[in-house]
Amino acid sequence: MVMKMTVTKALLLALTVGVACADVDPAQLSGPWRTSAMASDNLEMILKDGPFQMLFREMECNEECNALNVFFYVKKNKVCTPHRVVAQKNADGIYTTDFEGQTSFQFHEVDPVRQIIFINNMGSKGKTSRLSFFVVKLRIVNDDPPEDYARLTEQNGIPRKYIRRVADTGEASAASRLTQR
Repeated sequence: MVMKMTVTKALLLALTVGVACADVDPAQLSGPWRTSAMASDNLEMILKDGPFQMLFREMECNEECNALNVFFYVKKNKVCTPHRVVAQKNADGIYTTDFEGQTSFQFHEVDPVRQIIFINNMGSKGKTSRLSFFVVKLRIVNDDPPEDYARLTEQNGIPRKYIRRVADTGEASAASRLTQR
């Protein structure tokens, strides 16, 4: 059973490496970010009160981006709770951290102010979920995800119909009000 989970995880990570970029320019990655869209092959993860209904706010890289601080909010029971995780980059360019189980992620740069984050999460009960987030380096989230986001999300095993724009959910304004206080 343990071997099966390890093989499944390795296959999911290999799929992620196939569609994402391994090298991240720390100067472009550090700074304020906003979630524009999210998707998951397990919709419960990103829908109301889901543990990955994340509203990204800031990322900070060290010089070589081997360690990444990620600041975000998760809304549960109508309350936005701030979170901070520190992720370590491995030799394959994949970041890993413990958040809602074992989480690994990688970036695909659309351009210097738009990134796609591909996430694989193995929850505490052994269920694996794939997620993607389209994040923008702007104060106001009004940027429609490009066709590349939908295409790459599908290539990562997440159906296009599971993409949710944050502006459509009302979550962007809730978190914005919270951070302005």
